[in-house]
Amino acid sequence: MKGISKLVWAGLALNICYLGAVGYLTTQVGDDELTIFARNVIAFLQYFSIPFLVSILLQIISLPLLFKSPKWGLALAIIGSLIILPLSMVFLAGYMFSYEKHCNKGLEVFSPNEKNTPSRALIFKTSMFYVQGGISLAIGLFILADGVSVGGLLVCTGIIFISNAMRLKQRVMIGVSGDKLILTPALYAETCLIPLTDVTLIKENKNVFKLHIHSAGVDRKCSFSKKMIAGENAQADLAEILSTLPKADSEAVAVSDKPE
Repeated sequence: MKGISKLVWAGLALNICYLGAVGYLTTQVGDDELTIFARNVIAFLQYFSIPFLVSILLQIISLPLLFKSPKWGLALAIIGSLIILPLSMVFLAGYMFSYEKHCNKGLEVFSPNEKNTPSRALIFKTSMFYVQGGISLAIGLFILADGVSVGGLLVCTGIIFISNAMRLKQRVMIGVSGDKLILTPALYAETCLIPLTDVTLIKENKNVFKLHIHSAGVDRKCSFSKKMIAGENAQADLAEILSTLPKADSEAVAVSDKPE
């Protein structure tokens, strides 16, 4: 369990504490001690006590599965978290970090220094996350002011967008350093150094490109949106970076260049 993020444990503890509070309020507090509004809230929460319990059980089961069957573990973590959104967002974010760390554990983590100075590098376009986060926060707060609970979900979504923007600021999405590719395989992954010969370009068109990483025990395919790359000359620079990679099938990649 050493590879599990502290956010996972914090999120799981938060969910258990919330379930415990709901259980206490619904069983130990007498109606004569509560206002009408409080009694209505508790009655509402009673309907969610079983889904909450199921959600927490799924989250707990997903932890050992992360190391035995990562995709099944991630599926259970997502299903369990969807049941009790937005409270479970802390757990889910932590699980995503843990999942990416486990999937990429054989790869070298990129650390900028004299030896690993990029000859060409493209960073994430984080402005889009700030815009999406700001819109979600504004709409969520407006809806919450009208007493609609879904506003809380939008507020949490906005916070996640903004936190991702801050975390990925100046982060290299893809680049080249000597005979190695600098790559952040996913939004919640660390930036890695991979030999150019171990990364294959399997698809490219005007919107996306897809890479196959087969290195140091890691075997995964990653898709990237070109809209997430910052810089005026990003597309030209990206073309030069991708030209250094072997192609899975030159004809197939050429065909995929056509608009879909």
